[in-house]
Amino acid sequence: MSEEEMSGAAGSQPAEDERRTKSAPLHEEEEQDESSYQVTLPSFHGPLDLLLHLIRKHEIDIYDIPIMLVVEQYNAYLDAMTELDLDIAADYIYMAALLINIKSRMLLPRDESADDQIEDPRKELVDRLLEYQRFKAVAETFAELDLVRMGMWSRPRVPLPGEEPQEMDMSEVGLFDLIDAFRTALVRYKQNHPQSISLQRTVHKVSEKMSELYAKLKEKSPIRLQWFLEGRDRDELIAIFLGMLELVRLGGISLQQKGTFSEIVVSRMEREIDEEAFKMYD
Repeated sequence: MSEEEMSGAAGSQPAEDERRTKSAPLHEEEEQDESSYQVTLPSFHGPLDLLLHLIRKHEIDIYDIPIMLVVEQYNAYLDAMTELDLDIAADYIYMAALLINIKSRMLLPRDESADDQIEDPRKELVDRLLEYQRFKAVAETFAELDLVRMGMWSRPRVPLPGEEPQEMDMSEVGLFDLIDAFRTALVRYKQNHPQSISLQRTVHKVSEKMSELYAKLKEKSPIRLQWFLEGRDRDELIAIFLGMLELVRLGGISLQQKGTFSEIVVSRMEREIDEEAFKMYD
């Protein structure tokens, strides 16, 4: 697929100022401060991980990155991460500026009469991505060896009576896969509910959504992620997203999918969590 076709499929993104304005909540600032709960991304989920995610998702040749598409999609993810109340580190902003710089350099006319070959503006980025890929591969290998040495082997949870047995070929879901799912749900909600100012607003607490999710998974596990997202408004989607991140962090649930970018399912882990701990997220 050509860069132009991929860019068309991705959709156009608004200008920077408009982009920031659209991602801002509509409700009053004092209400937001009263109920907001922000999650800081772990250090191993950085801008290079996001770029590698985009490369896999769009089946991009890492040696020939369509920079226009990547800039648009990268900024769209920053929008989604901001709207989902994720604390975006400065590294993400720096990478956004670097991508825009590369895009600008590629748009400049090239002097074909020059004797010296002009270096591709994307080369430095490609080198960094390749080096980071190698680093991650080595780190994962050492992590697996540590588990083998310590005798730590994970066993699938035994289904309760009436539960559907979980497929054995499932793989763990990455953070950006989860952001993908919620980003799609947010876009769908906005399309079906044009923005309007409402005098009444329901506050959805992260702790309440954690309790609801955990209770439902006690009744049935696994459950399609889409089941949790259907019919939810913007604020409720954000609370569910943050609640899921915390339940994963606490070891109460796991997120899995059969293949890359396939449907995500949510499963309850064997470890029991004291639900009183959920109150700390109010």
